[in-house]
Amino acid sequence: MAESTPPPDGRYSELGRLSEEERYMTRELQEIRAQIASLVQQFLPHHSHTGKIDEVVQASGYSRHLIDVLRYKDHPWHRPTS
Repeated sequence: MAESTPPPDGRYSELGRLSEEERYMTRELQEIRAQIASLVQQFLPHHSHTGKIDEVVQASGYSRHLIDVLRYKDHPWHRPTS
């Protein structure tokens, strides 16, 4: 008995299109995160004063913890995309 395959319909092509769009948006998000991490490092070198860090936290809307972590290169947002 042969395996039956579902008849082709528009849902399969839509699923393929959405999957490709998701991959594109994921790459774009990775690039944006890398740019944010780079800007944080430019604005906040390791010797930055607390007031300057607080200004970046306020302007970015990110948590103080994330901003502190982004100041160092070992955060995943600094890693190149594959």
